[in-house]
Amino acid sequence: MKFSNETIEKLKFYVYRLIDPRNGQTFYVGKGRGNRVFQHVLGAIDYYDGISENEHDFEKDPNKLRIIKEIRESGLEVIHVIQRWNLTEEQAFEVEAALIDCFPGLSNIQTGHGSEYGICNALELDKRLSAKTYDEPNFGYIIIKVQNWRLEEMTSKFGLENARYEATRSSWHNRKPSVTKYPYVFSVTNGIVKAIYKVNEWHDVGNRIEFTGEVAEQSIIDAYVGKKIPSCYSKKGMASPFLKSKNV
Repeated sequence: MKFSNETIEKLKFYVYRLIDPRNGQTFYVGKGRGNRVFQHVLGAIDYYDGISENEHDFEKDPNKLRIIKEIRESGLEVIHVIQRWNLTEEQAFEVEAALIDCFPGLSNIQTGHGSEYGICNALELDKRLSAKTYDEPNFGYIIIKVQNWRLEEMTSKFGLENARYEATRSSWHNRKPSVTKYPYVFSVTNGIVKAIYKVNEWHDVGNRIEFTGEVAEQSIIDAYVGKKIPSCYSKKGMASPFLKSKNV
C-alpha cells in the first residue's frame, strides 16, 4: 500500500503507530512524511529475503523487524495508524516523543525527540532541573547516555547493584583505537552524571566495542557525579548515546 500524491500533499508531516493485530498492541511509534509509515514492512521483507532459518540467529535481529516477520508468518498484516497529521516537522517531533512515553515496551531503538522532557518522578525532576553544570575537566572522557529502559533491562539480568555498569560498558558502535586515549567514562541519564568509571581496557565485540573498568576515584566522583553535562553535549540533534569529550 502507498498514499496517493494528493494524500501526501495534504498529510504533510505526521505521527504514526504500528500495531500488532495478534494482540492489538502498539509496537512502534514514528514520524515522517510521504509513505514513511509503510516502509518498515518493506524493510523487513527486504531484510529477511533469502535468509536461511538454519543459518540465522533471529534473536539478535531488531525487535521491530522480528515482530513484523512474525505477524506476516501468522497470515496477518501490520495495522498502520496515523495518529496526528498536517503537522510541521517540529510538531511531529513533539507528538512522537509524547506518544513514545505513553507506550512502554516499544520496539523503537531510540527514545523520541526531546525525551528529556518526558515522564519523570517529580522529585527526580526537581533534582535534575536544579543541578549545576560541571566545568570541563582537564582529562579526556567519554559520555555514555543510558536510558531508563536500558537500566531496567540490565537490572533484570545483573541485579540493581551492577545494572548501571553493565548498561554503560557494552556495547557500542565505535573503533577501539579512537577511544583508548579517554581514561574515564561518564554514565549519564537525563543529562545528569550518575556514575563515573575508570577504564582498564577496551575490547572488540564483533563490530562493536565494550570496556572493563572500575568505579573512579572518589575525588572525581565528588567533582562530577550529580551534575549536568555541558550544553555542548546535549544539543538538539545529538542523538548518539556515545560522545567523546572536547579535550583529550
